[in-house]
Amino acid sequence: MLKIGVCDDDHLLLLEAETRLRRIGIEREMNLDVETFCDGDEIVRAVYLGKRFDIIYMDIEMRRMNGLMAAERIREYDRMVQIVFMTSHQRYINQAFRSAPIGYLVKPVRDPEFNNNFSHILNLIETKDLYYHFKYGRTESQVYLKKVLYFESKLRLTEIACEEGRHRLYKSLEEIENELKDRKIRFIRIHQSYLVSFTQIARISNDVVELMDGTCLPVSRSRRKEVEEIMFETMGWCQV
Repeated sequence: MLKIGVCDDDHLLLLEAETRLRRIGIEREMNLDVETFCDGDEIVRAVYLGKRFDIIYMDIEMRRMNGLMAAERIREYDRMVQIVFMTSHQRYINQAFRSAPIGYLVKPVRDPEFNNNFSHILNLIETKDLYYHFKYGRTESQVYLKKVLYFESKLRLTEIACEEGRHRLYKSLEEIENELKDRKIRFIRIHQSYLVSFTQIARISNDVVELMDGTCLPVSRSRRKEVEEIMFETMGWCQV
């Protein structure tokens, strides 16, 4: 599901953008969750309280909190969301780029422009979906999820076990599990200390999960049944 926020204090334009997105969802057979907001302060508060969007369409000229200020505030809480500005004036372009938008639509926005912009964002999201971005100290890194074997919790930090080596980050396994729950590459919690790539699991034997590379990890009794059910529903698997 793609989560989209639309913010505009003009109710007619807000409805127009929402209608366009719902039509795109029907035409492309996509599940789009569209939520609308009437001012910048409202959407900033939603993000601050934990609401996460894949895309935000933001009007710039709004009475209470303008879109430029709202976008900068949103960036403090969410660096990954794709922001698209919508405005009647091009003079805001230079200011707008401080919040790293992915697009800038000049009103009145025509369907071809809106659709092309959406396609561009969708391609970008699908590419990013294959990577996990993280920070360790002052260094920002990313790993290709297809090459991740598992995440392992070790006291105050988590290690990422990849085909080419290991990486570290200061984040709990619960946080990482939540961040990865909607990704195309599925990760399964097999133990309090392990979050494993579903595609890397070869078999379950007693209280052990064996990965494709031969690595054996413990699976807790409380989670074994859930892991088996997921594997049974998704693909053929081997149990010994």
